Amino acid sequence: MAEETREVRGRLPKDLKIAFEIACARLELTQTAALEEAIRDWLKKKESVTDEK
Repeated sequence: MAEETREVRGRLPKDLKIAFEIACARLELTQTAALEEAIRDWLKKKESVTDEK
């Protein structure tokens, strides 16, 4: 069975969005996969900061 998913929305500066699209294309990575990786990395980073306090 496929993992249940939810949509995430946000607004970015135009130049950041274009750079993201280009990077994903160069890496042959879907934007969804790249966003998932970025969010997981961000969460780990924030958890480690919380653990240090």
